[in-house]
Amino acid sequence: MRFFGRASTFGWLDAQFARVSASEGRFVALRGRRQVGKSRMLTEWLARRGHPSLYYQALGRPLDQELASFARAVARSSLGRLPAAVEAGATWSTWQDALDALGQAGAGAPLGDGPAVVVLDEFPYLLERDPGLEGTLQAAWDHDLQHTGILLVIIGSDVSMMEALTTYGRPLYQRAVPKQLEPLDPAEVAELLGLDPTEALDTYLMTGGFPKIVAERGQHASREGFLAAATADEAHPLVFTGAQMLDAEFPPHLGARAVLEAIGSGARAFSAIRTRAGVSERTLAAALEQLAAAGVITRSDPRAGRRITKRTRYGVADPYLRFWLRFLAERRTDVARGRGDLVAADIDRAWQDYAGSAIEPLVRSAIERLLPDPRFGEARLVGAYWTRDHSVEVDLVGTDRDGPDAQVAFTGAVKWRASRPFDADDAGLARRLGREVPGWQPATATVGVSRTGFTDDAALDVALGPDELLAAWR
Repeated sequence: MRFFGRASTFGWLDAQFARVSASEGRFVALRGRRQVGKSRMLTEWLARRGHPSLYYQALGRPLDQELASFARAVARSSLGRLPAAVEAGATWSTWQDALDALGQAGAGAPLGDGPAVVVLDEFPYLLERDPGLEGTLQAAWDHDLQHTGILLVIIGSDVSMMEALTTYGRPLYQRAVPKQLEPLDPAEVAELLGLDPTEALDTYLMTGGFPKIVAERGQHASREGFLAAATADEAHPLVFTGAQMLDAEFPPHLGARAVLEAIGSGARAFSAIRTRAGVSERTLAAALEQLAAAGVITRSDPRAGRRITKRTRYGVADPYLRFWLRFLAERRTDVARGRGDLVAADIDRAWQDYAGSAIEPLVRSAIERLLPDPRFGEARLVGAYWTRDHSVEVDLVGTDRDGPDAQVAFTGAVKWRASRPFDADDAGLARRLGREVPGWQPATATVGVSRTGFTDDAALDVALGPDELLAAWR
């Protein structure tokens, strides 16, 4: 697959590397969901920059096998005299010995031809086999490695574990600089595949910007062709990546897995999730905290001119995982038995209704990226509003700040229909519902978002189509 994007991350890595000198190292902790492209990105950066480097990917094997594999990676590296020492028979029986060897090799002289990069990929695997490695690495960094000319990079797909490594009280606190790699954004998806804005946003709602899935979408001229091919193959990235993510992060025996599946199936309120997941209130509360901390779910309250609590809604944060949970999680057996055509047909029938709901958080994120913008008044934050009985639902509410006494700068509606434009009736309904938002004033603007354009009589203060939404990421 052609490598694409990541310019901002390359620039960030360049800046970290630029701070490395013969006497000062730099330590980075790179995290990101599985299949987001962390390893590929860093490999590409190293290849393009040509820095002397050691790249080691942990295998989750017993300690002796892991260290033997590490020694082979050292032998293949371009770290000055260290590979020759391994070729001459140098071995290590502990990670302390291996890290000491790195530090000693870099003492007084660069490990390579100038500053070097040392990468420990899948670092959580190493911690599973050797829980003391976190402290060992801290000691090695403090005593030797930070005084050598290296950029040390640890990588992990367990986002919550990698994030915890750099928090207060942990050995690597204020040593490793954290960085999270996100999937490709909608504009990158559009540019990579040469799609128009509408197709790009639809593709993003299915793929979430995960590079391997996006690349597969690029092999097909239409969404329908992509789905037909994906659901004909149980090993297709669209089908198996979601299961791979959940199995790695939330095994089936964990309550958090059942809670996530309940949210993915459409339950959004606490009571509805508890009923669908079949768990106790205590288990549900703990699971929601765990999922939110891992960045897997979103937790939102109605946005208005005053703080509103006890109406919290939960959603799946990642568009791909939301799509997978909705359409594929329980249908993989159909794909495996050769009836993916049934799955594809069900997705096609439900797509417009699904996309109309799934696009809303993406629209809110896009508008928030555009702010500040005089079209939206003093708005800096974008959310939604709903009443307890759901008799009033407002897709877009922009406020100047969070909390009490916020100014409601705009309200609005999203109409993501395939053929009918946003018309005067839609605009009238948006204005009527907007007036139900606490804090609404006559000066509050009305915003409309449409997939297929607007009629002349819609008379909105702001009208946004796919082009304007995609521009938020450019």
